[in-house]
Amino acid sequence: MSSENSTEEINDRRSDELEALSAYYGRDLSSTLALTSDDNDAPLDGPWFLRIRHDERGENNSSLGVPTLEIRLPPSYPIGDTPPKPILHNIMMNPTKKEELLQELIDMYEGFEVAILWTERCREELLSFEIETSNVNNVECQVDDTTTDNIDNEVRSRTYIPSTSKFDQPIRNFPVGVLDNAAFKREIIRTPPFHPPKSGPSELMIAHVSSVDCIEHVQWVLGELLFNDKKVSRASHNMFAYRFTKDGILVSDNDDDGEKGSGAKIASLLQLSKVENVLVVVSRWYGGIHLGPARFKHIASVARDGLVLAGFITD
Repeated sequence: MSSENSTEEINDRRSDELEALSAYYGRDLSSTLALTSDDNDAPLDGPWFLRIRHDERGENNSSLGVPTLEIRLPPSYPIGDTPPKPILHNIMMNPTKKEELLQELIDMYEGFEVAILWTERCREELLSFEIETSNVNNVECQVDDTTTDNIDNEVRSRTYIPSTSKFDQPIRNFPVGVLDNAAFKREIIRTPPFHPPKSGPSELMIAHVSSVDCIEHVQWVLGELLFNDKKVSRASHNMFAYRFTKDGILVSDNDDDGEKGSGAKIASLLQLSKVENVLVVVSRWYGGIHLGPARFKHIASVARDGLVLAGFITD
C-alpha cells in the first residue's frame, strides 16, 4: 500500500471513529480537557478527550473534576503497530492500579480502533473502584460459622463474574482441581482479530480453538481464557461449541454467552464440517452498531477460520 493510500485510509478510519464517538458520547467528546470548552470538534490527528461519567446519574462527585481519558494518536493509528497513548486525568486512584489499567488499555490495541473500547473499560474500572470504596467505608466486617465453609468453597471452585450485566452473560463456576491441573492444559490457537464490515469502530471477533477429548479439557480452556486473558474476560460475548468422543459416545454442547443463537451456529458448523475432539470459542467485542442477522455469518466465518488455522479442516 502506498504512503498516499495509507494516509487516506488512516484519515477515513479516524473520521469514521470520531463520528461514532460523537454519536456515542456527545459533548463528552472534546478537543480539550477544559470542562467549559465549547470546542467539541476533536481534531483528526488528536488528542481526543473523553469524559467518563461513571455513576448512576451520569455525573461525578469528585472534587478533582470529571474523570477524563486523553488519547494521543501516533501517526499510523489505527492501522499501524504503535498503540495510542492513554492518559487519565482527574482520577484519584492507587498509582499501581492506575498504571495497570493504562497498560491493559495499551495491550488491547491490535491495529483497530479502540477509543470506545478504552473509554468503556475505564468506566467499568471507575465504577468498580467506587463500589469497592463504598463497601469498605460502609460495610462492617462480620465473621460467623459459615466462614470456613465459604473458604472451602473458594478452594474447590472459582467463579467468573462478567464485567458488565448489559450483555446477559452468565456467571460461571470452574473446579479449581481442573484449572490447576497441568494434565488438562491445552494449546489454544487464536485467529487474528476480524473487524466486520459496516460495524462500529471497536467491533472485533476472534476465534480460539483447542483440541479436547474430555469435559475437563473444555473447562480448562474456558477458564484459561476467562481468568488469564483480560481482553477475552471483558468481551461482550464468548460463545462456544464443542464435540468429542468419549468411550465411543459423541459428547457435544454449545453456549450462546448472551448472544442468542450463536452457540448453535458454531455447533452446526462443527457438525457440517464433521470435526470432532475440538472446542471453538468466538469472542466478540460489540462496537456500538447492531449488525442484525449478519453477525451470525461473521461468527461462523471466524469460527471456520479458527478451525482452518488449527488444522481441523482444510481450506
